[in-house]
Amino acid sequence: MNPWRLYRSLTKCSVDFKCMSRTFIPALVGLCLGMTLSMMYAPFSDDSCETYMANQDPQTIKMREPKSLDSNKDESFEPRQLTHIDESAYKLDTKAGTKFYRPKFAATELGIREKLFVAVLSSKDTLNTLAVAMNKTVNQYVTKVVYFIDKKAAVVPAGMIIVNFDDGYNHLMPTNVFKYVIKKYGHDYDYYMFISDKGYIRAEKVFDLVSHISVSRHVHLGSPKGVDGGKAYCALEGGIILSQSLLSRVNASLKWCLDNCHSNDQSVNFGKCLLHVSELECTNTAANKVYKAFPVKDFNFNKNIDSMKDQPDFNKSLSIYPIPDDITHYKLHRYFCEVELNSTRHQIQEMKDNILYMSQFAPGGRDSISWPIGVPEPYKPKNRFDVIRWDYFTETHIFFQDDFTNVKELIGVDKLDIQDIIKISMEKLNEKHNNKYLYSYLINGYRRFDPQRGMEYLLDLALDDTSIPAEENGENNYNKRIVEKRVFLVRPLGEVEVVPMPYVTESTRLNIILPITPSDLDGWGIFLENYARLQADAADNLALIIVFIYNQIPKTGEDDIFSVLKSMVAYYDDKSEDGVKTKTINFSSNGTYVPEFKIIDMVSEQLEPDALMLTCTVGMQLNVEMLNRVRINTIPGWQVFFPVGFWQYKPNLIYDKKPYPTEIEFSSKTGHYDVLSYEHGSFYNSDYQEARKSMTQVELMENDLYEIFVKFGKIHVFRAVEPEFKHYYMQLDCLSSSPAKLYERCVERKSLNLATRAQLAKRIFQYQAKRESQQNPAKEG
Repeated sequence: MNPWRLYRSLTKCSVDFKCMSRTFIPALVGLCLGMTLSMMYAPFSDDSCETYMANQDPQTIKMREPKSLDSNKDESFEPRQLTHIDESAYKLDTKAGTKFYRPKFAATELGIREKLFVAVLSSKDTLNTLAVAMNKTVNQYVTKVVYFIDKKAAVVPAGMIIVNFDDGYNHLMPTNVFKYVIKKYGHDYDYYMFISDKGYIRAEKVFDLVSHISVSRHVHLGSPKGVDGGKAYCALEGGIILSQSLLSRVNASLKWCLDNCHSNDQSVNFGKCLLHVSELECTNTAANKVYKAFPVKDFNFNKNIDSMKDQPDFNKSLSIYPIPDDITHYKLHRYFCEVELNSTRHQIQEMKDNILYMSQFAPGGRDSISWPIGVPEPYKPKNRFDVIRWDYFTETHIFFQDDFTNVKELIGVDKLDIQDIIKISMEKLNEKHNNKYLYSYLINGYRRFDPQRGMEYLLDLALDDTSIPAEENGENNYNKRIVEKRVFLVRPLGEVEVVPMPYVTESTRLNIILPITPSDLDGWGIFLENYARLQADAADNLALIIVFIYNQIPKTGEDDIFSVLKSMVAYYDDKSEDGVKTKTINFSSNGTYVPEFKIIDMVSEQLEPDALMLTCTVGMQLNVEMLNRVRINTIPGWQVFFPVGFWQYKPNLIYDKKPYPTEIEFSSKTGHYDVLSYEHGSFYNSDYQEARKSMTQVELMENDLYEIFVKFGKIHVFRAVEPEFKHYYMQLDCLSSSPAKLYERCVERKSLNLATRAQLAKRIFQYQAKRESQQNPAKEG
């Protein structure tokens, strides 16, 4: 811009609008002139900011080069390649070309490793005995266990990862194990433990030991056995613990280990290889933590345990070796479980004593301590709506367990729970009163669940006091011997444990399976409209499979009861350009009960094994969040999802005036969570096929889909209250031809799905009043 023109415009502005003072104009003009001259002079100046910074720090200008890849200057630009990339953490998207995506978990990208890997060296002769015993006592405490054998075994135990080195060179097995572990797991764990199946380890203690050792240390930990070249090596039967940094060095010297480690003793081969690579001898101490191993000779548990259990070194040991057989392994594990249990009880008692001692210095003194000691105080309600209700029970029935039942027979886990607390009560009373009481009967029982403490029980027991001598008159004597005792018990909540779950996404394609019967014609329009709206946004991530269940499939020329529905489906399919077309299947029930598995079988044949399926009903209110909850909570090979949805009560019973609301109102007066409904379930096709194979035809006919997965037992069945699953009121048809337990459940649901007790009572009173007024019109006037 011309500075003079800028000056004239600013001057005019000041004259016409009085927006600028005359004293400010010269400063502004000078500023504009300075900026203009600087921009004109900059291209011809050699002393730019970049040049100045380069003179101060030559590395700065190198960061900006090269300015162009097509430059004719002689520039030494070389791309830098990362040499250590965990390619397993990245996935190649074949649909998007050759683009690599970042890992799904931050721990993978940051290189955060798991804690402990255990490699067990076994053989084909001991795989089904010692190795199985090792697996049962170790697997639940460490991150991963892999078993290595020298020859292929005739029978392979289930549930174990087994690697076979069938090369005929048993002395090379340690080197082969090193090679396999480094290649497959070398970057995934902080510590690696190598042990023979002839040893026993207290895996929980070992895991705790390595958890307190810094990962920055080079660790060669174990039980020193012998010396090679003036340095000690570890006994393989007692366990060898290596850090990841030390194991990574072995990879470069595997050839040397193959050429020089030929001893018949695998401990020597391990030791030679490790000593050559690291020059760090075996020790039983690392970071002030001691790995205590206890070697034995000709160990016989029944004969030796009485003398060994009094030795402190034996009770504190983490490893005992060698173990002669698997039975001795199990006995030893049971003994150390009892040692841990006694130690835990001793620690609990010490904590109680400390709490009692410290309470005298706290406000309120010892009276401020709640019982049991160390368990949180009972929940204090803020108002009358927060009061936790006590449930009354006897030995056979429980009363007013919920808002819908008056009395219910004690069965299943509830009955076992009551029997267990009565047994515990008798043990504690006899422990306190020298075993003088015999249980007679339960007078009163109360229980409630406190979310801060656990389950609380209050029992009134009738006991027979055996300390009172018997008399000739048995009946009167018996009444004299009966005493009443009131006991209070608490079953505290355990420590909350986070269960690791596989990673899933919300982009999985979902196949909705919808069975339609002639009684479902009323709610079809709302369902299809909601589905069409969602399917237009979801594109190929959502599909609908409709199973039309006829009493008898019509022949050509006959009227089709579902013709209107099929025309609506065709209309929405034509309207949607990018969506997935709806699939329809015709099925004849012949007017009898249709087991769920028959419907799923027809659908399963048309889908891939990795297809995600959701069974539903016409009255279900579809929404995006509900479908996402299905995708998140259903995991292939791991978990199926059967939510407890919110079912609407019958509208003409809960509302006084028409028109009724079209949306489901979420309140206790308009509906309830139907814990007896199992119509909604999501699972993967492969999981269903595996579960179905494990059932007989009789079991499939008598059980619904939920019970099939429960009895299958190899996959987790997740059932929880889910507010996003809302369902309009639906009239249930209970077929007498269905299995007895399913028919009884349907009848019970039918009565509970009508309305609340207060609403039903109100309708009954209204009906009675109306009937009386019709019978006595004169009296009303």
